[in-house]
Amino acid sequence: MSALRNRRFAPARRERGPEQPTVLLVQALVLFESIMYSVVTPVLPHYAHSLGASKSSIGLLVAAYPAGMLPGALLGGWIATRFGVRRTTLVGLLLFSASSIAFGFGTDIATLDAMRFVQGIACGCIWSGGLTWVIAVAPRERRGEVLGSVIAAAIFGTILGPVMGTAAVALGTDVVFTFLGAICVVLAAWTFRHPQPPPAETGGGAPLRALRSSPSMMLGLWLVLLEAGTLGALSTLLPLRLSHIGASGIAVGITFVLASVLSTVVAPAIGRVTDRRGAGLPLCAGLLTTAVLLLVMPIPHTVFLLAAVSVITVGGPLTAYTIPAMSVITDSAERIGIAVIVASMLFNIAWAIGETIGAPAAASLSQATSDAVPMLGLAAIMIATFGAVIATGLMRPGVTTRRVAAEQYSEGQRPADDLPEAVREAESVEIASR
Repeated sequence: MSALRNRRFAPARRERGPEQPTVLLVQALVLFESIMYSVVTPVLPHYAHSLGASKSSIGLLVAAYPAGMLPGALLGGWIATRFGVRRTTLVGLLLFSASSIAFGFGTDIATLDAMRFVQGIACGCIWSGGLTWVIAVAPRERRGEVLGSVIAAAIFGTILGPVMGTAAVALGTDVVFTFLGAICVVLAAWTFRHPQPPPAETGGGAPLRALRSSPSMMLGLWLVLLEAGTLGALSTLLPLRLSHIGASGIAVGITFVLASVLSTVVAPAIGRVTDRRGAGLPLCAGLLTTAVLLLVMPIPHTVFLLAAVSVITVGGPLTAYTIPAMSVITDSAERIGIAVIVASMLFNIAWAIGETIGAPAAASLSQATSDAVPMLGLAAIMIATFGAVIATGLMRPGVTTRRVAAEQYSEGQRPADDLPEAVREAESVEIASR
C-alpha cells in the first residue's frame, strides 16, 4: 500500500521477476475480496422488499461488513506476525467460504448482518496477509509499481461485484453466494501451494505514540475515514433512492459497475498527478468536486439523471482520495518510523471506521429527514477538510516525489541520471533540510 508515488522512476519496460507468481496470487485475493465487498449493492432493494427491512436496517447491513474489518485488521496483523501471511490469508478465505454460503441462504436480517460481519473479519485477514506478502517479495525499487497493480486489481473487483450481485437478483442469492464460497476454496488451495515469505517487520509501540506529533499522518487517516464514510453512505442511499424512483435491480447494478469502470480509468491519471505534483492537488480537486456533486445529487428525480450523477460521484472519490491519501500516510509513516505493515493496518482500521459510521448514520438521518440532509453534511465536512489540506502545505507542488527522490539519491540508492530534471533541481534543498 506504500510508495505508489515511486512508479515514475521505474524503467518503462521490466522483465517479470521472481515475485510475479505471488503478486498474481495477491491480486486474485484482493480482487475477490472487492467482489465480496461490493456484491450486495444491487441486492439491497431485494432484501428491503422481501424482508420488509427499513432504511435503517439496510444501513446496518451495509455497515456490518466494515464493522467486521475492525477486529479483522487486528486479527490479521496478529496472525501475520506470529504465524505468517500464508496462514493469515487462509484464515480469511475459509471464513469467507463459510459465511458466503450461509449469507446466500439467510432468510432474516439478523443472519445477514452476522454473516456480513464475519465477511468483514475475513476481509481484514486477507488484506493484512496479502499486503504483507507483497511487501515481503517485491523488490524495493519496484514496490510502488507492484502495490499499484494490487490496488488496480482491487478496483477491478468492485466492477465485478455488482455484476455478481445483479446475477444474485436474477438467479437467486443461494446459487450465487454458494458459487462464491466455492471460489474461496479454490483460492485457498492456490494460497496453500505458495511458499511462506520471511517474517515482515511490524514496528513497535513507540512509533504509534508518535502519531500525535505527525499532523500529516493524522490528516491522511482522516481522509481515508472520510472517503470510506462517504462511500458507505452513498452505497446505502443510492440503491434505495434509485429503486424508489423506478430503477430495477439490474439498473442499480449497472450504475455501480459504471462507477467502478470510471474509477479504474481515472486511477492512473490520479497516480501520475500525485507523482508529479504531490498529494495536495488531487486531494483538493477531489474534495471540492465531490462536495459540489453531493449538493447536486438530491435534485434529479429520473432514473437516468440520478444514475449519471451517481456514476460520476461514486466513481470520482474512490481514486481522488485513496491514492493521494495512501501517499500521505506512507510518507508520514516513513518519517516517524512506523513499519509499512502497521501503516497498512491503520489504513484498514480508518477505512473500517469510516464505513461503519457512514452507512448507518446516513441511513438513519435520511429516514428521519431526507436524503439531502446527510449529503449536505458530507459536503460541508469535505469543504472543511479542504481547508485542513491547504493548512498542512500539501499543495506545494511535488513535495512527496521530491522528498523521496532526494533521499534515495543522497543515500546512493539511485544515480542522478535516473531522476527527473525538476527533482534534481530540488535535491540540494531537500537534502539540506534534513
